[in-house]
Amino acid sequence: MTRSLSERLAPSSSIVYPSDHLGLTWRTLRASDGAEITALIRACEHADNALSSCSEGQIADLLEFGADGRIADVIVGIDGAHSIRALAWVEASNPDGEVARADVNAFVDPAWRGRGIGRAVLKWQEARARQLLVEMFGEESQLPARLANLVDSHVSDRRRLYMAAGFAPHRTFQIMHRDFQSAEPDVVEPSGGFTIVPWIPELDNEIRSLHIRAFSDHWGTCADSLEWWTNARPHMQKRWSFVALAPSGAVAGYILVCRHPARWIHTGVSEAYAELLGVEPSARGHGLARALITKAMHAAYTSKVERFGLDVDKDNPHGARSFYRRLGFAPAGEQVFYALDL
Repeated sequence: MTRSLSERLAPSSSIVYPSDHLGLTWRTLRASDGAEITALIRACEHADNALSSCSEGQIADLLEFGADGRIADVIVGIDGAHSIRALAWVEASNPDGEVARADVNAFVDPAWRGRGIGRAVLKWQEARARQLLVEMFGEESQLPARLANLVDSHVSDRRRLYMAAGFAPHRTFQIMHRDFQSAEPDVVEPSGGFTIVPWIPELDNEIRSLHIRAFSDHWGTCADSLEWWTNARPHMQKRWSFVALAPSGAVAGYILVCRHPARWIHTGVSEAYAELLGVEPSARGHGLARALITKAMHAAYTSKVERFGLDVDKDNPHGARSFYRRLGFAPAGEQVFYALDL
């Protein structure tokens, strides 16, 4: 018989912050820390040549200690001059009936690395995650439990830290870019009477339902698919996003393209980013994916955006990487999903 979540995780009644002997004292994040942690995050992203950037909304979520029903704990490490030199958090995801998961992340000032702060922080994160997961999912839950984080593949010190702590790589996502400096992208029309039209907000619920069906055979849980939609939709640019309609008028596919200002500032390059692209399984074979992405690329090109970006699961069952290469996309880095099953 499967043991309960409380029995498996055995959360401690009290959690100790990382030790002061590492040069930092720790406390809970405060709303007044917003500007300082933003500067710390940006400094770390620059030093690590990060492939993604925290948005202002994500930073606000930290200050709110979780959003959309999540629960989180966020701490900062303070040096002797009362400056924040490290930031760490653990956040329990909403219940999805498939896995009890907590996401962990941390930023350590580049000048303060190599002192063991990362190891001490990760120890705190695991202990705190055990508490939060039991609190979120209930003591008697039978769900498997997991800690997770997405790490840029070139950040070797972070990868070594997770591997030493027992985390394992579960999935690799490749970032790909299509630069617009050389040629205007061609638009390809679908076959079979399907049409590509600008995004129709009134069809959001129908598009969302299609999104769930389209990603049913992709890696991840149903809750992951819903989270991808929830996170991307507020940042969508309607001028770059499109819907495929069947001859009957039903939604048959979509592409949701976003603008991420933090990335523009970090890279110095203007970019349209396709967060989600889905086609109704029964409508595949009519060139809808190609038609949607070429339409979106052309719309971004006419907006004077310098490049078009996206990410793809390297184990995608539909040969997505080869598909994007044929459309002129080139690899620009990889992110690895690490997880520790508790």
